[in-house]
Amino acid sequence: MNKTLSQPITILGYSGAYLSLVFESLTALQYRGNVIIVLNEKEKRAVAPFETNISYEEIHYSQVPLDKKNNFLFCSNKPTTKKFLFNFYKVQGRIKIEDFIPLIHPSAVVSSSVKEYPGLQMEALSVIAPYAQIGFGVTISRNCSVGHHNIIGNYCSVYAGSNLAGSVEIGEGTSIGPGTTVFSNVKIGSNSIIGGGSVVSKDIPSNVLAYGNPCTIIKNLS
Repeated sequence: MNKTLSQPITILGYSGAYLSLVFESLTALQYRGNVIIVLNEKEKRAVAPFETNISYEEIHYSQVPLDKKNNFLFCSNKPTTKKFLFNFYKVQGRIKIEDFIPLIHPSAVVSSSVKEYPGLQMEALSVIAPYAQIGFGVTISRNCSVGHHNIIGNYCSVYAGSNLAGSVEIGEGTSIGPGTTVFSNVKIGSNSIIGGGSVVSKDIPSNVLAYGNPCTIIKNLS
């Protein structure tokens, strides 16, 4: 993020609650540039307010800048929304994965052996341990631990206070609810939802809702 501290940033989507988290990280990083917030609808505003001293403007999606000096972020921690936004703006604005920057709160820690994580958004007090592989557009909320040799697929979201032990594998588009514990060597499939407070000690397949202690499949989502 250091090399982008004064370059323009474009935020795709509008959620007052999530914008407050984005601007908190930008403020903590002493960001000095201008922010563009892209609205899907001119009148759309989220209920949750946000405040910031950082300069920003709001534009309609048809005005998304194509200047490659710009840097993109998602304004959502919901996997399906992140995937939709990328696919939509890929067509509208011809943006690529490489146009997204990581936004990592200065109190968070990413091991030096973790490589290539475009679009990673990581909140305060979270840790990614050595040799983890982080996909595109991953969200790690506050106070999370992502263990060594984890593989986290594109668009995944790990919500606040979750703890993923070593060698965990999570497929694309899966959500890990707040306060969840995932044991070592567990594999969770793609597009699944793990409910908050779950203890995941065995593999969970793709396209399911599962939660509890022990984590149990509740229903199929496909």
